[in-house]
Amino acid sequence: MRERVTADPFAFDPFSSPCCRVALLGFGTVGSAVARRLTTLDSDRAPAIRLTHVLDRRAEEKRRHTPLAGVAWTTEIADVLQSDADVVVEAIGGVDPAVEWIRAALAAGKSVVTANKQAIARHGAPLLALAARQGRQLRFEAAVGGAIPIVRAIGDGLAGDRITRIDAILNATTNAVLSLVEETGCSIDCAVRAAQALGYAEADPSADLDGDDARAKLAILCALAFGLRVDPSQIPAQSTASIDGADIARARARGAAIRQIAHADFDRATSTLTAWVAPIEVPRESIFGRATGPQNAAIVAGEHSGETGIFGVGAGGDATAVAILSDIAAIARDKAAVVPAPVLDSAFHIPHSSFQIPVAEAV
Repeated sequence: MRERVTADPFAFDPFSSPCCRVALLGFGTVGSAVARRLTTLDSDRAPAIRLTHVLDRRAEEKRRHTPLAGVAWTTEIADVLQSDADVVVEAIGGVDPAVEWIRAALAAGKSVVTANKQAIARHGAPLLALAARQGRQLRFEAAVGGAIPIVRAIGDGLAGDRITRIDAILNATTNAVLSLVEETGCSIDCAVRAAQALGYAEADPSADLDGDDARAKLAILCALAFGLRVDPSQIPAQSTASIDGADIARARARGAAIRQIAHADFDRATSTLTAWVAPIEVPRESIFGRATGPQNAAIVAGEHSGETGIFGVGAGGDATAVAILSDIAAIARDKAAVVPAPVLDSAFHIPHSSFQIPVAEAV
């Protein structure tokens, strides 16, 4: 009698599961990178996850320049909501109309993947609650850290521990700018122009340099790590725009580098969250000192696991697309999975923080 051979349950390939149809909102740097990846998957895997719709305010123009076989282009959100798409990828950024479109997609019975840190930082809890009620998923790995899977690391990988501290480089644009100043001795303004030419910086980089971008990402991580509902505006921030070559040189003489660090630690006994974003000196040989160009890095400390480090590319369409496709694959793996909505606590306080941290005490 022949022995029956069963499939290896650990060899599951989400890209070979029944077809998962994807609609894309936005065809800019991130959206076009996602579309490129979805339409160039290996031929034996491509039918499993398929791009079916693209929404963009300049849909006709972009369709002519980037023809995508079998994809419907539109300028109307109603076309996406009424479509047979299983997953909607939001890649338009900002809060309005992104939040309303995420809400509408969930209400229409579609799962959503987003790279929008502002939407998740400010409206994530009610959107996740809506997703749970609808029996759908809202995933946002791409909203924090580019290609590095820090959302999964904190939300799933370290779920068995009690996290006590997060230190991270969360803004790859600012890291690229500081690296250019460090390498060339040029001014911040000159480094910003170079970063813009390389596609790492927006036309207006103030949200990156002033810490607003990192504050939103840190607020998301505080929700995941500590269960706190943190308004990004509550987090003190110091701008990196005032850093100059002399600051870099002084740090180098002390064996240090200057990096924009996002820090959070939570004292559960006193319900005190210490959180800030600021350019500080870090040891040059640390994970942060060695992060150059558009790289992110993080150290997450837990009561039982100690320190866990993660490092990788944090900016650019391709890096962000990696995180988005990972979320799509997770949904394709189990479309019926329901992610419970978080229960977040607002009963905490953030004391005034000093950013003048000596290099010997830097993270």
